[in-house]
Amino acid sequence: MSANTKVYHFSTSVEWTKEHQGLAHAPGKPSIPVACPPVFCKGSPSDMWSPEEFFVSSYEVCVLLSFISQAKRNRVIFTSYTSEAKGKIEFVNNELMFSEITLKIHIEVPEDQDIAAVKKALADSKQRCLISASMKTAVKIEAEIVNV
Repeated sequence: MSANTKVYHFSTSVEWTKEHQGLAHAPGKPSIPVACPPVFCKGSPSDMWSPEEFFVSSYEVCVLLSFISQAKRNRVIFTSYTSEAKGKIEFVNNELMFSEITLKIHIEVPEDQDIAAVKKALADSKQRCLISASMKTAVKIEAEIVNV
């Protein structure tokens, strides 16, 4: 058993509104309209977040926030960070699931910033992202790091 005994709790709730739609709530935060993605529910609105988008985004945001922490810890300076994530859903052992998430990251750093240090901070952020540690989906990061 780990010596670390800290336990954290996060709470959400959902409320059905109509058809395949609802509202996602978290205490003290704005509610988010949600719906089944049109690919699974014909006629469902495409302008609302789906659980599938939340899943992919949770990984993408976790890597960003982990990278920020690792960059601060390792004195890595960056001037820009953008990313795009794509989740792949397919049947695996007769079960429909996310089989892979690919995260494409573009990071700009000052000209005097060591690129190897940025790559290490990014690799550490992938390892420390608790979302990826909590899921069985394969994750891939394709990074472009440029001095500006």
